Amino acid sequence: MQIKTIIMAFVVFIVIAGTAFALDLSYGVKSELLFTGFTGSHSKLEGFSRKEGNGFALGGFAKISLEDILSVQPELLFNMKTDKYINKETDEKLSLILFYIEAPILFNVSFPLPVSIYLAPKLFAGPYFGIHLFSNDDVKSLGIDFKPYDFGIIVGMGIDVQKMSFEITHSAGLISLSESLKHATHSINIGVKLKLK
Repeated sequence: MQIKTIIMAFVVFIVIAGTAFALDLSYGVKSELLFTGFTGSHSKLEGFSRKEGNGFALGGFAKISLEDILSVQPELLFNMKTDKYINKETDEKLSLILFYIEAPILFNVSFPLPVSIYLAPKLFAGPYFGIHLFSNDDVKSLGIDFKPYDFGIIVGMGIDVQKMSFEITHSAGLISLSESLKHATHSINIGVKLKLK
């Protein structure tokens, strides 16, 4: 029910914003390669050393723009975040994998260049909210109880080239998910607009 509510709210927001304020509206799909890990510690991970994990995100976005410079970009993503651990004494290895539906809202400032094609470096930042869907067996066997939600901030930079978008980002969780564990993620993103101006 929560996921359906988020999707409906996402669609309604885009339609209202694009029509009521007569702003330019585009939308598209994106994929992200995630370099993920936790900050903080947990009592059930004592004796383990952390190794950065990998993950992915797939989803869609809408971009509501004003004069090619300022824009708001709500997104809806399905992502997998992984953190790997190893016990150097026993050589035991753990992979903690958590799956989320994540909804960032990014505020962009773009700098279109005076060239023959649309080429615009950009900076962006904004909050994200995530709903924890499920975890893998290592999480369950350890008995780590993660919160059903996550909240944090995203900052990044990128460049838009015609209908393509290339970005690098960093996101940091602002709430503890279990004891003092928080998400920290770097990502490389590629997006494609399905509707151009």
